[in-house]
Amino acid sequence: MQPVAEIVTEFARRPWGAVSEADLGAAARVPTMLTPEEGQLYHWLGRRAQGDGATVDLGAYAGGSAARLLSGLALSGRDYHVHSYDRFRSSRAFWARFLPGEALPEADDADLLPLVRRYLAPWEGHVTLHVGDIGQMRWTGGPVEILSVDAAIWSAMADHIAAEFFPALVPGRSILIQQDYLMAVQPWLPAQMVGLRDCFLPLAHVPKVGLVFMCIAPATPERLAAARVDGLTDGKLMSRVREAASWHEGMVQRAPFKAMLEQVKAHPGVRLGWQMRQAARAKG
Repeated sequence: MQPVAEIVTEFARRPWGAVSEADLGAAARVPTMLTPEEGQLYHWLGRRAQGDGATVDLGAYAGGSAARLLSGLALSGRDYHVHSYDRFRSSRAFWARFLPGEALPEADDADLLPLVRRYLAPWEGHVTLHVGDIGQMRWTGGPVEILSVDAAIWSAMADHIAAEFFPALVPGRSILIQQDYLMAVQPWLPAQMVGLRDCFLPLAHVPKVGLVFMCIAPATPERLAAARVDGLTDGKLMSRVREAASWHEGMVQRAPFKAMLEQVKAHPGVRLGWQMRQAARAKG
């Protein structure tokens, strides 16, 4: 197993920056909400996989993150499979913004599955689509080597994801990507992770808002219970956000955490990202 110090050094070099569009292959043509650097990271993480477990993609939308993981995994020389979770539905507004090359549906809550299956066809047999509410789903697939989280948009969901998927991560090997970690309207994410700092080591900040962690100790039921964020008072949530700002000193500037504190103050008791964003727009 690669020593932790070597992994830290490896990520500090940010080698995913060398990934080209040609390297992505068919994945480069799959629409995505990821920034270009995030797409490079996903491909590189797939390519460096050691076959120590499954790859899980939580919050797939139209399959952009899954495609970039798959494009890298296909070059890893290992057996591979991606489990991709989502409702696979889209509003017209999101469709118009992120799928401009596709005919706009007539109504909201449009079915994305036909598009996703078409986009991921190059990796047929290597991906399973789990359709439905992630908050109602369980993980029984064994160890997970790569876990991408882009679905913890409310505090209860963050707790559910941690309880179901974090115990499957392999200490010293597994990589966790918290895709929306620094979003001002999701302050429960750093609050959760700082509560699990004995289990995870921050490796890299990938702009705009993503953070990459390595699992360094088992996420036991006791540790997960202590790190729960749903039900925290505003004061305790803000205290954990401040702890997280100190934890990430030198990797992340203080500004994103300050923005989170401002959101909690402005929207007391709110634990849904879209509600915070909607309220902020209404005030503006």
